Amino acid sequence: GLGLELVKALQQRGLRVTGTTRKDSDALTATGAKVISGIDLEDDNSGKLLVEKLAGDKVDVLWCSAGYFFTGETFDVLNWEEQRKMYEICAIAPLRITQALVTGNLVCSGAKVILITSEGGSIGLRSFEEGGGHYGHHCSKAAENMMGRLMAFDLKPRGIAVQMQHPGFLRTEMTAHYAHFYDEFGAVPASEAVPKLIDCANALTLETTGRFIAPLGANGLGLGAKQLPAGFQPGDGIPW
Repeated sequence: GLGLELVKALQQRGLRVTGTTRKDSDALTATGAKVISGIDLEDDNSGKLLVEKLAGDKVDVLWCSAGYFFTGETFDVLNWEEQRKMYEICAIAPLRITQALVTGNLVCSGAKVILITSEGGSIGLRSFEEGGGHYGHHCSKAAENMMGRLMAFDLKPRGIAVQMQHPGFLRTEMTAHYAHFYDEFGAVPASEAVPKLIDCANALTLETTGRFIAPLGANGLGLGAKQLPAGFQPGDGIPW
């Protein structure tokens, strides 16, 4: 998935990487990165536990890439338990983790926080052509984008910059149910998207904090691309 490819790419750039997981991952361990397992993002104590397990290690760039997508919701068939899970993992957990690391003095002035969110959280890109449904997915991502925007305001005085990224339409296990759209909407492997995500994170400054961007440009925005202004470029801001 995306998280694993981020670890590999960051290591290739000579960076020291720590990855967190809910349960042991052979693939992550095989990268040689430091791995902290047992971080369950639905647990209110996950932030505190991560601070303890980092044991004083500072974090220069915090990537929050975990996500959860339950499919099949329509207006007539809703799943409240799965909706709550999406909000918990996508919108609440990144705030919980970031707040714990900042107040624990592990994410300090000069650091960056990158939230991997989704164009699915953009109200401006939704259209009658695309239609409704998938309430938990769209609403939890919109909540994550709002959380990131507010967090950027709170962390700027502390010298910490925040960026929300739509990673594009990726060919991963999470999107496998949309495999029939891969070719039509330009889905790419996570390994192809990751370098552009990292470049945008590297370009982030306190002057550009709080933006919701598309590192791959219009590619991977699906029908939402029709709502974009002319001349939309990679790294441009996505409508809220």
